[in-house]
Amino acid sequence: MTLSLISIGLADERDISLRALEEAQGCDVLYAELYTMKLATTLAALSELTKKPVTLLPRGDLEERSGEILDEARRRRVGVLVGGDCLSATTHISLVLDAAKKGVKTHIIHGSSIITAVAETGLSIYKFGKTVTMPLPEKGPADTVLRGVEENLQTGLHTLILLDLDNEKGTYMTIPEAARRLIEAGLNPDTLVVGVARLGQRDAQIRAGKASDIATQQFGEAPHSLVIPGTLHFVEEDALKTIAGCPDEAMRGRVLKPEIDRLIEKYTAGCRRVRDEMRLGELPAEVTGEQIKALLDHVDRYLADAEYYRGDKKPTALTSVAYAEGVLDALKLLGVAEFDW
Repeated sequence: MTLSLISIGLADERDISLRALEEAQGCDVLYAELYTMKLATTLAALSELTKKPVTLLPRGDLEERSGEILDEARRRRVGVLVGGDCLSATTHISLVLDAAKKGVKTHIIHGSSIITAVAETGLSIYKFGKTVTMPLPEKGPADTVLRGVEENLQTGLHTLILLDLDNEKGTYMTIPEAARRLIEAGLNPDTLVVGVARLGQRDAQIRAGKASDIATQQFGEAPHSLVIPGTLHFVEEDALKTIAGCPDEAMRGRVLKPEIDRLIEKYTAGCRRVRDEMRLGELPAEVTGEQIKALLDHVDRYLADAEYYRGDKKPTALTSVAYAEGVLDALKLLGVAEFDW
């Protein structure tokens, strides 16, 4: 027998492909997992379409009852209807892996997903980097989201930010709420962002503007997502103006400075200021062993910082290494240390 993961698509039961419908109708038992995204459908509508009773899998059941579902799939054809594309969430690929380990054959029926539908903004799908999820406030801060955006921007890539939800409680993160949380976490309010709501539905909305402006606008019913563009091709610029109504003012400040650029500007300005304002003491000056030891302690601390930040803040790690090199070079130039790079 088999386990079939059957994609519903973006909007409602009418997004199911003919192949997906055929697969669902051929199953002995049908489940529906509807907690990873908001769909404009119901169990009754899915049952009517497939001509089969459909049982809802509450949040967590697909993980906690995966063993039971796979045992059932040994004896019968079991189908799981999933919103969007069935392999967009890690929960579902885990189920496929568990099935393979237990010798249960699987069928995967793909469908439309926000991962590809976001190209409706006019932004090239090939230029999207790592996708991140903005958690509901009670689940975590927005800092990790901002770090993901910065990492993508370092290579000019766009960022798709999925907005968290709790279908069982009817709680959905909105575009303005997500924009406000990003600004609070340190996003420049002038950064160009694109809000997308209900892609795949007739009343879909796509709007681009400054983060501070998008944070005050309403986009209607969920599901919502947010995009922060990276480097734009002129065709993408035209698309954001034409499709998303992006104001020229917002387009001019479109790229949030990557962390590495911010650090370069910050430390270059600081060094130039010190170079202009510094006062030299009388020469010859004596250098004591304690002073050299203090400088070497600085080197050790900078290198320790580099190790600490190399995971999530690589630009900061690189800057720390550069500080350590600078101190070592100074000791060499003063003639109190000998080494080769």
